[in-house]
Amino acid sequence: MKVTAVCCGRNDNYGGHLIESGFYSINSMLKTFDEVIYVDWNTDENKKVLTDEIDLENREKLKVIEVRPQLVKKLFGDKKMQPMCEVMARNIGIRRATGDIIVSTNTDIIVPTRRYLDLLIEDLKENTMFTLARQNIELEHIEKQFGKNYDINEMLPNIFGIVPINNYITSPFLIMDKNIISKHPDDTHPSLSSLIRGCGDFQMAYKSTWHKIKGFEETLKKRFYTDTHVQYKVIMSGGIVKTTNFPPVYHINHDRDDTHEHNDISMDPFTSNDENWGLKDTLQM
Repeated sequence: MKVTAVCCGRNDNYGGHLIESGFYSINSMLKTFDEVIYVDWNTDENKKVLTDEIDLENREKLKVIEVRPQLVKKLFGDKKMQPMCEVMARNIGIRRATGDIIVSTNTDIIVPTRRYLDLLIEDLKENTMFTLARQNIELEHIEKQFGKNYDINEMLPNIFGIVPINNYITSPFLIMDKNIISKHPDDTHPSLSSLIRGCGDFQMAYKSTWHKIKGFEETLKKRFYTDTHVQYKVIMSGGIVKTTNFPPVYHINHDRDDTHEHNDISMDPFTSNDENWGLKDTLQM
């Protein structure tokens, strides 16, 4: 079973230690997954893409897609969107992934080792999405323990452990489907669809499931709720979303910039993406 990880970023030092966090995160992906697609979105023309700033092992597994400011301007003109437009970048990667299973994740996440991931894959079915509860750790603690060692994801659970999932849940349920959510008021659907806080740090589904819902909603070009919305679409299309804290994923803490505009919390159960979602025909590779 071939598994692709899709992640995206902008080389703007978001969070204060983007390159240092990316070293541990992307190397863990290249160790675990069969293919890693990194979509660089809107990095200034005079800067390298993030992956060119990092010492990476297993680089032959890595595919980098660059969408520089000039191309963003050509594609979208003056349309309002955040400088790091995750929905577009993620969809570009998802449309070009060759894996049977696709994991959407972030460059501040250290992913599980493959032997743990395979346990999760055994339970994965069509029209189902898993979201994993993250555990926050500090970059300084990783650096103190591992230095510049690439091979860390096997050892992290031994050192940082696993926290109870109830530290992260936003819902009384660990499994959500259309039958359950339909019994609750519409204003509770966002938290019920999320299941956990930070639900977008590790979202795994078969490629066919991602394509059925046409990926992330491309109208949501601002911040927040995009990851919740993609899970809502799985649920309302008749699928299932599950959450667990095993295998553990580790999130490297960082500062946050909350100055940009936010998406509205209201969610449509059906996609408005057209057949060109992920710029399939517009952006030729």
